[in-house]
Amino acid sequence: MQQVNSLTTALDTAQMSGKNVELTRSLNGHIAVRMKSSEVRQLDVGNNTFEFPKGLEMFMYDTLGNVTSHMSAKYSIYYDKEGIWEAKNDVVVSNEKGDQLNTEYLVWNRNKETIETNQFVKISTADGIIYGDGMVADQHFNNWEVKNGRGVFDIENE
Repeated sequence: MQQVNSLTTALDTAQMSGKNVELTRSLNGHIAVRMKSSEVRQLDVGNNTFEFPKGLEMFMYDTLGNVTSHMSAKYSIYYDKEGIWEAKNDVVVSNEKGDQLNTEYLVWNRNKETIETNQFVKISTADGIIYGDGMVADQHFNNWEVKNGRGVFDIENE
């Protein structure tokens, strides 16, 4: 009986779950983030850990209500206590300028307002494509830095 009880109280057993969920987070009366997912499971009630096993879409907004960036992934987990989102499997981030990041793993630190990865990245911009072995950016993906960058892109000379 102890073995059965230990299996049913494992961390990966959902405490609560939902289908077709849309969550909105506001800041100073303005929508800051909107997240949509077809499935969410709360894994750890005490630490508010949420899993999105079928992926998610996240939209970041400015104070005027305009979408400043968009992120999608086929899997994600959120650690509320730490303010950390981990996104995995076909992660795509785009900003209002049209820049697009493709990677397999990304961490959004809500408290530091950054996104980063140490895995392979491809960033497509109007000027070309940059590849790298990681990157760090602000959470809206406007200012970014690629680690070990390489690629082909246009540079204007004056």
